[in-house]
Amino acid sequence: MDEVGTPDSSRIWDSASYADGKIVENSKEGFRQLLLNHFPDPDILLNKNRMPERAALAEDNLLPEAVLMSVSETYTGIAEKITGEKITLPEDPKAEIIAILAEQYDLIV
Repeated sequence: MDEVGTPDSSRIWDSASYADGKIVENSKEGFRQLLLNHFPDPDILLNKNRMPERAALAEDNLLPEAVLMSVSETYTGIAEKITGEKITLPEDPKAEIIAILAEQYDLIV
């Protein structure tokens, strides 16, 4: 089963731009295309039979912080449009996630 209606599974377009005849896509596609164009052999990222090579590629290549923040801004922007509220990022997101998993779900001891 896959998720529906998320930036990972769906193409979310800006309605005002769409009304003007322009498609402004808010999804993971920009990041996906960046990765496919960045590496000399994009088949590693597309071919599920090459998972060991994909894992090595991930271990050997750090993504620039600007790229990661751009992806984060895409998702945050979508969430803000859906909820109508400003998303405030925590000072230490990793610590917050760990605390929630431990305190609310008993998944971390």
